[in-house]
Amino acid sequence: MTGPTIRMPGRLRTALALAFLQVLMNGVFGASAQLQIAKQRSGGEEPFSILYAITCLYYVFAAGLLVSWIAILFSYGWGRWSLLAFEMLSAIGGLANLAGGSLAAAVGLILAGLVVPTLFHAETKAWLDAKAAQRRAGSTI
Repeated sequence: MTGPTIRMPGRLRTALALAFLQVLMNGVFGASAQLQIAKQRSGGEEPFSILYAITCLYYVFAAGLLVSWIAILFSYGWGRWSLLAFEMLSAIGGLANLAGGSLAAAVGLILAGLVVPTLFHAETKAWLDAKAAQRRAGSTI
């Protein structure tokens, strides 16, 4: 027996689109940091070790955001909390980098500022709760 289909709130769809944009941006920034490492090595220089850490962080954030995004897409409530954690860490890192005038930091802060309130919105919580109840009841999701 299948229950009625519960539609994802439009506000959450927008937040997921913004989170996916962050996944892509982190992947691009990680690749550009990797290219910078390769460029320095080909020039005979040894890249700063912080560049390796930054590259790794970009990829970790891209993967974490993607996993959280997929979890929310499949209506698992834990995805909301993991996405929230990554967004908060991103915002903290953005604040730290903002002093350096980084455009990426400003964009990251703005995106986090748009996504986080949606994760706390009553409509988002209600949708995730309804989908969880539907899943427990054995209905198709």
